[in-house]
Amino acid sequence: MERKRGRSALFLLAILPLILALPSWVAALATYVGSAKCESCHKEIYDTWKDTLHNKSQQDLSPANDSVVVNWKGIVKLPAFQGQEVSIKLNKTPEGRYYATLICSRDPSVEKTYEVVRTYGGWGWKQRYQVKVENNHYILPNQWNQASARWVPYNLQNWYDEDCGIKEPNPANSFEAKCAGCHNTGLELKKTEKGFESKYSELNTGCEKCHGAGSTHVNSPGKGNVINPRKLTFERGIEVCGQCHSRGTSVPKGLHDYPWDETANKPYQLGEPLTKYYTLKPGKWSDSEGHSRSHHQQWIDFLRSKHFTGKVHCFDCHNAHGGPSVSQLLKADHNNNLCLSCHGKDKRFATSGAIREHAKHSYAPETKGTGRCSSCHMVKTAGSAEAGDIHTHDFDIIKPSASLAMFKKDPKAVIPNSCNGCHKEWAKTLEGHEAGVKAYETLFKK
Repeated sequence: MERKRGRSALFLLAILPLILALPSWVAALATYVGSAKCESCHKEIYDTWKDTLHNKSQQDLSPANDSVVVNWKGIVKLPAFQGQEVSIKLNKTPEGRYYATLICSRDPSVEKTYEVVRTYGGWGWKQRYQVKVENNHYILPNQWNQASARWVPYNLQNWYDEDCGIKEPNPANSFEAKCAGCHNTGLELKKTEKGFESKYSELNTGCEKCHGAGSTHVNSPGKGNVINPRKLTFERGIEVCGQCHSRGTSVPKGLHDYPWDETANKPYQLGEPLTKYYTLKPGKWSDSEGHSRSHHQQWIDFLRSKHFTGKVHCFDCHNAHGGPSVSQLLKADHNNNLCLSCHGKDKRFATSGAIREHAKHSYAPETKGTGRCSSCHMVKTAGSAEAGDIHTHDFDIIKPSASLAMFKKDPKAVIPNSCNGCHKEWAKTLEGHEAGVKAYETLFKK
């Protein structure tokens, strides 16, 4: 009997590397087929996914699909280098086509006109506009911020020199080089003299972005020939989300702003360590904790959190297939239902009275926001369009003292704290920040 057990143990040790390599092996054998192939068996999931931002972040622009969210006409003036200004003329033709004309500030008679062929965004934060030059797409330098209803510059240096003269965009800064690895599904890149030739199975984030290439599964449906992120080891599972909800560059030379093996010229493979394809380069505040200042860094935040050490998955809170809000939550946030589905088992948070005692505020999460978990533990430190429009995902309490310390160093670079969501008056002046520190320390005795 002992001899049999020993042989069984040796056999398990022998096949363990094969089991761990299974996700990569499955992906290597299969080819991409597109999300529409999934609908016949997974119709309910498909129907919710197709209305998510995963599927709709980019839109091919045409007279039949007018996805532009702003009145496209007139002259847009944008602040530029060293106090200068650039002008962009917007025009929509009677046939429904959109054009942007860049005007040279040195010599206004010099212009360059591009047709807009795609939109990116337009779902509450911002919208950007893509043009095509030879093989590559480029994002124009005028970005429309929806919440503030204003034009802002976006990477002006890709289109203008320091004297605000027009220049041709560099293929190294194209959408294919910098963005496509996250925004396309099934991406293939071929380097050419004039940038990159790209092929993809879907313009946006499809089923196979998270479940792997699906041809084998479609031809012979079964659980063993498709990747389920929850069935991967914990860290490999959350890296499926981290491949895009992060900020960094490809390896080894950093040619792309997304996970990519430049040597083998291949994208991140689900189930493999993300670090094989990616060097993290987050945009942080200068506070002692290094909270996120730039957007799409949720996974980087998460690695610092107690949720990570507790092995909570991203998809324990979010549904990548869709949900009742742009955040695609499994349960509502405004009434604490999501957080309390786990934390409500702790007597410290089991009742409204307990939460009131914990938060030192009246309990009104649905209206005033007091006592709402995310108001204090998911501070809007990052910016996608405007500063402070994206929640941090490290779930820290950011004390007013952190903001005060930063204000004293540089009043123009101050991290929002857990109180500023309601007490905006504490974020404007030195006296305000000092008042916030005093109130917090008095209330929480620390």
